[in-house]
Amino acid sequence: MPSDTSIATGIGAGFVTFVLIKAVRGKAREVHPLMWTVAGLFVIYFALGPIKALLGLG
Repeated sequence: MPSDTSIATGIGAGFVTFVLIKAVRGKAREVHPLMWTVAGLFVIYFALGPIKALLGLG
């Protein structure tokens, strides 16, 4: 996945995308709970930048 920031961003996007695709296809039970946790943490990580910008903290 091409990314102009860091490898962690690409890996995180992959985690989130994998979990979302499984959930949309109705196979959410096949995803390990740890994978759900990691994907959720990456969503929070990705959301922090826009939230800080919105609040004027960044």
